[in-house]
Amino acid sequence: MASAWRKVAYDTCLRLSGSEADADDVAQDLMIRLWQMRADLDNISHHERFVAVAARNLWIDSLRRRPSARHIDIQALKEEPSTQPLQQLEARELSQWFEQHIAQLPSTQRAVLHLRQVEQRSHAEIATLLGIGETSVSTLLARARRRLLEEFEKHNRL
Repeated sequence: MASAWRKVAYDTCLRLSGSEADADDVAQDLMIRLWQMRADLDNISHHERFVAVAARNLWIDSLRRRPSARHIDIQALKEEPSTQPLQQLEARELSQWFEQHIAQLPSTQRAVLHLRQVEQRSHAEIATLLGIGETSVSTLLARARRRLLEEFEKHNRL
């Protein structure tokens, strides 16, 4: 049974991340956690669904802890990369500011923002990956963007 659960966890994370290494790491971590809570597993009626949801949540947590997942390359957003030291410093500070504020978003908003902006996934793909509705994806994405915009406007007023 444990190998079937590991496969469910692995497959779930592979669909989410697209990375075999990430899927294997999350599946292994989940198997350890399931072993630690083995006495409580009898109370769960749908084990495979529980494992899939737990794997998704662990993947979202791993995404939150990964600094590269929150990185926004400000230089790539500009039409021409700057060679001026002052402009490079401003871009680096702005990038750090965004990273800090993205890290403060709720985990689901951060995951939706990452999947849309960094991985360029469609709303339908994000909904499927996270197990939520497309309208929820739109709402979470709008909230994340609005919150970042409000924080950015406050930052620029200072």
